Amino acid sequence: MKNYTIHFLIATILSALLGFTGLEYPGATAVRVVCLFAGIGLMISCLDAVIISRKQRNIKKNKS
Repeated sequence: MKNYTIHFLIATILSALLGFTGLEYPGATAVRVVCLFAGIGLMISCLDAVIISRKQRNIKKNKS
């Protein structure tokens, strides 16, 4: 999941710019929903990266 962090970041930024700038168009609600899900994916991938890096540090520490 941590490999997709940059993709979720880009998707979140682009959809936030399109969905929350105040422009009214037919797909605005859909873009806002995409922004919500991309933001959730970004948070999960960032947490996954932190948790995995901590586990790897603990494994290396225990081997020494």
